[in-house]
Amino acid sequence: MTDPEKKFDADTFIPIIGVLALVFVIIFLLSTPGMIIAKSISTIDTELTHASGDETPVRTLMDFGNAEHVDAFPRNIGDWRSMNFNVSRTAKSLGADAMILRQYANLSNDMLRDTTIVSFAIIQSNNVSSFHSPIVCYSAQGYNVEEEGTEEILISNATWAESPLYSTWDPEEAGCFNGSISVKKVVLNKESKDGKVTDREIILYFYVKGNPLAMDPIAIIHAAARAPLNGSEDDKIINSTKEFLGEAFPYMFEVQEKEEITAVQLAKGLPENNLSDFQSPSGFVSFLGTIE
Repeated sequence: MTDPEKKFDADTFIPIIGVLALVFVIIFLLSTPGMIIAKSISTIDTELTHASGDETPVRTLMDFGNAEHVDAFPRNIGDWRSMNFNVSRTAKSLGADAMILRQYANLSNDMLRDTTIVSFAIIQSNNVSSFHSPIVCYSAQGYNVEEEGTEEILISNATWAESPLYSTWDPEEAGCFNGSISVKKVVLNKESKDGKVTDREIILYFYVKGNPLAMDPIAIIHAAARAPLNGSEDDKIINSTKEFLGEAFPYMFEVQEKEEITAVQLAKGLPENNLSDFQSPSGFVSFLGTIE
């Protein structure tokens, strides 16, 4: 091949490279930093098989399918101290990728500050049929559904949230997120043969869903507490369990902050007296089974 022919072949790629570079720049400018530097994006929801309408997009801070990551979940959260249970046999029987079960108690100076003991569980599996909602699981163990609804978990202290790249949002100045996450609430009881209530449980739980098209595994986050048989302290127990979940949430997730596209954020970062030099171009978003 002669030199002119080689030069001609090379020159034919120049327009293609130029177009690809232009497309890349446009995509970069019209994307948000969170889209460019993506973390694992999931959705928190109260329903397993369909969207409830109260779902919340989040970035996961831990790999729920990694047994070591899940086991490393903090044993102490604020004033909450835990006792761990060995669930390896149960996890195997459920076909779970990862699973923990712990009981957390709220202590002050090594004394119980609150009588509520929260049983906390994380389970993830690629097979949805390997775990059920607490309603199905507890019903199989003889419990009756006394009440079913939803609760809002306040995520109040959000200084843990990561400030988006190029953003002027300052978590220290913002103080708190003032957001809430919807979770499912179930109150169940078990009766003796003569009809007397022998046990009552209050359960708050939610699902963590990945991309359904990619067949991502699903995790269930579950917090339960035993309640008095007469229901006299239900509100107190629910509030204590919600408080625990609110403190535990930042160790698992960060809520996606609303971000402006990169072009806007870059423009805002320019000196004010230079902004007038830019024109806007025209033509341009079963819970656990039986615990052993």
